[in-house]
Amino acid sequence: MEAAAAVATPLSNALQSAQVIGSLWMVSSALLTTYSTTTFLKYQHPPLVVDKAALNNNNNNNNNSMFRSRRRNKNKSLAKTSTQLLPQLLPPLPRPALLTLFRFGGSLLLGLLMHPDLQITKRIRETLAAAPVFAVPAAFLFVANYANSIALNRIGISLTYTSKCAIPIFTVLATWFLDGPAALPGTATLLSLVPIAGGIAFASWDSPVFEPTGFAFAMLSSSAQTALNVSSKKALSRTGLSGPEGQRAMVAVGLVITMVTFWLENLASDRVQNKNKDDATQQRLPPAWLTIMAFASYHLEYLYSFMFVRLVQPVTYGACDAVRRLSIIISGHYMFDNDRFTRLNILGIGLALLGALSYAISSHIF
Repeated sequence: MEAAAAVATPLSNALQSAQVIGSLWMVSSALLTTYSTTTFLKYQHPPLVVDKAALNNNNNNNNNSMFRSRRRNKNKSLAKTSTQLLPQLLPPLPRPALLTLFRFGGSLLLGLLMHPDLQITKRIRETLAAAPVFAVPAAFLFVANYANSIALNRIGISLTYTSKCAIPIFTVLATWFLDGPAALPGTATLLSLVPIAGGIAFASWDSPVFEPTGFAFAMLSSSAQTALNVSSKKALSRTGLSGPEGQRAMVAVGLVITMVTFWLENLASDRVQNKNKDDATQQRLPPAWLTIMAFASYHLEYLYSFMFVRLVQPVTYGACDAVRRLSIIISGHYMFDNDRFTRLNILGIGLALLGALSYAISSHIF
């Protein structure tokens, strides 16, 4: 008992340290989430291994026929194995949809199980009771995550996360529409929106990875994230729940929204009958270890974020969020090296991040 207490005390102190939690948030976002998310979206299944001995026996028609039959059966078996983890009520899904589904489902599972008191039934009841209050934030959470996955899949890490710098712009617009001009922040804060808008424009200008659909989904994700920030704060205040408890309620409702949305989408389209080869590849599940890593890193990132925001002032959180976004862009570039930008694009990324940092500081000082 004394040994357990000796270990528990330093661990408890570490979990109350802003430096420790902030560092864990940064590392989980920049390394774990960035790697697992992008690898999950871009994962390519290795080609099927062909039996060379069977191929050399081309002169024997019976053997050739038997080999082709075995190869067809092998293909069917692999396809079945790659999708057997999917619930039977769900249609085949593209990779961004699969990522959203596993993020919510895995995060909910970890939120219910990862607690030292092991009172799973109690947390299930609490989650179900809080779910109606978090229905609206959960809808925005679904849109923000799904649109962000599509954007990452289309335009890559750098441009997607540069576009996320537009969240302060959407926040100011939402404030103006909901509360009127009198509720707008001060002049210094509003001026910080200029480098954000200019930076996003420069980062997108003639970028080799820019394409309108991906950029539109990045903007949609940013606007949904803004609405999520506002609505989730109101829901947390109304229920009195902690951040992790509220996140658990949101992903529970978000999981239901995800399943219903994709089921209805399949009913409204002929997607299953009109698949091309690339789509079929995107629908196959990546390896189990990558799937687990994708939703576990997502859960940890949000958990550390909610813990960190309670330990520091809003200005500190905003500044660290801007630095976190920069670290994601840098780590994504070095890990995947697929976002090659011109000098104007790089200048735009820097301007947007600088504007986001200025907004975070000025909005809580002036």
